[in-house]
Amino acid sequence: MEYKFHVAIVGGGIAGLVLAIALSKCPEVEIHIYEAAHQYSEIGAGIGFWPRVWKIMRYLGLDRDLALVSAAHATEDDETDVQLFTLRKSDQPEGLDYYKIHGRGTAVMLHRADFQKTVLKNMPSSCTTHFAKRLVALEEPSNLDEPVVLHFQDGSTVSCDVVFGADGIKSAVREAVFNNKINTAIAQGDLERAARLTEQAHPMWTGSVAYRAVIPTEVLLKRAPGFNLQSHRCPTIYCGKNKHLVVYAVSQGKGVNVVAFCSRPELEGTPFEGPMVAIVPQAELLAAFIDFEKDARDLLLCIENPSRWAIHAMRPLESYISDTGRVALIGDAAHAMTPHQGSGAGQAIEDAYILSSLLSHPECTRETLPEALRIYEEIRRPFSQGVLEDSRKGGLMYEFNWPGFTDRDIIRRSGTGEDPVDKEALSGLGKSLEELHTWVWSTTVDADRAHAVDMFQEYVERKNA
Repeated sequence: MEYKFHVAIVGGGIAGLVLAIALSKCPEVEIHIYEAAHQYSEIGAGIGFWPRVWKIMRYLGLDRDLALVSAAHATEDDETDVQLFTLRKSDQPEGLDYYKIHGRGTAVMLHRADFQKTVLKNMPSSCTTHFAKRLVALEEPSNLDEPVVLHFQDGSTVSCDVVFGADGIKSAVREAVFNNKINTAIAQGDLERAARLTEQAHPMWTGSVAYRAVIPTEVLLKRAPGFNLQSHRCPTIYCGKNKHLVVYAVSQGKGVNVVAFCSRPELEGTPFEGPMVAIVPQAELLAAFIDFEKDARDLLLCIENPSRWAIHAMRPLESYISDTGRVALIGDAAHAMTPHQGSGAGQAIEDAYILSSLLSHPECTRETLPEALRIYEEIRRPFSQGVLEDSRKGGLMYEFNWPGFTDRDIIRRSGTGEDPVDKEALSGLGKSLEELHTWVWSTTVDADRAHAVDMFQEYVERKNA
């Protein structure tokens, strides 16, 4: 078959796999995935899909299979009222539910391994995966008649027409793209821009660490028989000063996903001392949450060997595409964010949806690929960076560190020696967090997709006039 162009996707995580499935709907595009690992591995814990992203799952035909492995009922009705999550103040002897955030549509919580298995089951044979392919260099000639060349650690090379860097927060594709931009800035004598690009190219520590685990439900109920699993079909966020837990059921209720965050906001942007991921003693985790209520501590007591992750994020990038326009960054390679809006995976999927819509356009050819990537960046960069910033804000709000909603604002000082909770202040915090999340159910990506396709069509018409 004569392909109109050859696509190389570097990275076989969520962004890369979903992009491959989305592009496979266009049989004229040849798709190859280059994954650094020796096989697809089931890493990570929970993953959430808000209503906005679930509509894309429907478009890709993944919704029914994903619903079967989730812990919540998925509805076809986008107007159904759903509880998205519960906010609870927990850094006290008896916890207090202070707000329930609602939306409309379908919100689904999954184990990452279940998501990966489902995507791979639906991956068409036309998408070829190459394992043990760790990228070490990338050549992108300015002449569009010459291919982009990928160099891998094993000494092999691959030629293609366009490259998508879906290789995560430590992206080798991003490093190659930004090294070229930095060298150009230096050659032009713009040292200020070169310094700015250098800072942007590398992830920064957010000042937070997260302890992650999936607890088998039977283990939890053995330790805490009275634990209310039903209330965790949607996420519960146990909030406290400088720390919080996110808890929800996964794998059809067979497991409970727990992520426990501890933060030092004043250290944001400083180097993290220690390994990015480490198995730590349970005592470290328990000591961090010693002042939390019993329900929260019961969960943590079930985690015998917690893994501790240093939470890093990207600063907003100046660009998601190379200067020549045949390499684009997607997912965490472009906008790795804190997980405080549960939208990192969702934003990667939106990237894939917009890109596949542009590349599937009948007039998208080798010649017009750079314009398609330019439009992708114009549509996706402002939106995804807005989510990145709001995710940071959400984390500060959960941990009572946002102006107007600090622990001092929430605890009403009294003359009796007691510090009763100001429920009005907590309600205001809940409403502010609800407003921060409204976009996940009240908007769709369809308008952005239509705008992107219209922009490309207008470009083609001008070009052919």
